[in-house]
Amino acid sequence: MNIKEKFLEMEKQFAKESSREPVENVEDLLVTFIFKFQFFEPCKYLSEDDEWVTFMLIPANEVMGSQVMTLRKSEIVSFGVLDGKSLERLDEMINEIEPESLYQ
Repeated sequence: MNIKEKFLEMEKQFAKESSREPVENVEDLLVTFIFKFQFFEPCKYLSEDDEWVTFMLIPANEVMGSQVMTLRKSEIVSFGVLDGKSLERLDEMINEIEPESLYQ
């Protein structure tokens, strides 16, 4: 399976539904990978071969750096393209939460 091509197909469909121009380069997309026991998002697709996919996990905050991972394709349960606007809204919601409120 060619994951890169699947990401581009998904992006074209989302762009069509959103009445916007699709992103042409897979490297410019934010994506998600769901494996048997873990999920990773947001990510940037880097490369793949017949057995492995390599991607960069983008940190949700500036405390941690990006992490490049290579995992077996056979372990993938699902994958998809993320909407950047939804991630911006999620970041805003997270920033509104006061850490003290989590420990009441």
